[in-house]
Amino acid sequence: MVPFVYGQENPTFLGFKGQYGFIIAHSSELKSLAKTNPWGFQLEYSRLKVSDKAWKTCYCYGRTGVSLAYFNFANPDVLGSAYNLNYFVEPYFTYKGPLKFSLRGTIGLTYLDKTFDEDTNPENLLFSSNFSFFLGLHLNLNYHLNDNYAINLSANYNHISNGGQKQPNMGMNFPTVSLGIDRILDYEPLRQKPDSLKSANGSMRYYVGSFYSLRSSSREAEATNHLLVGLTGGALYPLSVINGVNGGVELWYDYSDEKIAKNEMLDDSAFSSAAILGHHFKLGNFYALQQFGIYVTRPKNIQRRGAYQRYSFWYSIGKKKRWTIGGSMIAYGKVADHMDGRVLYIIN
Repeated sequence: MVPFVYGQENPTFLGFKGQYGFIIAHSSELKSLAKTNPWGFQLEYSRLKVSDKAWKTCYCYGRTGVSLAYFNFANPDVLGSAYNLNYFVEPYFTYKGPLKFSLRGTIGLTYLDKTFDEDTNPENLLFSSNFSFFLGLHLNLNYHLNDNYAINLSANYNHISNGGQKQPNMGMNFPTVSLGIDRILDYEPLRQKPDSLKSANGSMRYYVGSFYSLRSSSREAEATNHLLVGLTGGALYPLSVINGVNGGVELWYDYSDEKIAKNEMLDDSAFSSAAILGHHFKLGNFYALQQFGIYVTRPKNIQRRGAYQRYSFWYSIGKKKRWTIGGSMIAYGKVADHMDGRVLYIIN
């Protein structure tokens, strides 16, 4: 006799939402540009993964999907509009009953129809590349009206930057509030997973890896992208199943700094090193790190700040989950500087 095994379908969500917000003036140069209220809308397609294997990636139920988004910055002559193609992951923190709370992380590409031009658009210090990167963090309240429809209210923090590939690159930070509706296909009430699926590891872990980026050495240059290559290593110490503290070192060589030093005849090395300390969340295969770095060495005539913040997102792959890929963004205060891609190896 063959036993009957019940398996839930992965529900499909087709969504629409409208957004309205404001621009953060993270520099005095941006105060005149921050007087408008961006608005937009987006279409979404996502799947809610319900298998045990999918649940173990974050010890929670979660949605993954893609969205097409349009933002109008209410300043057509200077800032214009943005057209986004995004990928998102959205773990659920509550899933019982009609009201569900979730956190969404979004990454994508954006096309900007107005960018900086020294002659025709000198006011736009936010964008200098038509193609840039989009990052978003969203707190969502989802209310299921029934098994076919749900409404959602979200608080969103959005960031657009070209990752330091071209200057000026002050980037735009614009929080929004959104209201949306989802059409749901094949939905069934979510069930509690057994505790045996969790595999807590309370020991110290160590990591080594490399990172890479492209950076521009000049505001006026159209295509002066130079390689940044670095090495990193450190330790991850768990405080609980989902969070911990970390520390380590970073070393990198920035060929755009080498070019700047040469052009401006500066007695500066393009080599930088730093000690880093931070906190991280670990949800299954995902790591989200917030770190504070203090320079040990740096090109002081080019980089006058002695400290920075780094925000990283890692994802472990492979059978033993030791190889990890991801990216990070380095910022100085409220100003994002550049992003990079990372490949790491975690040692238990």
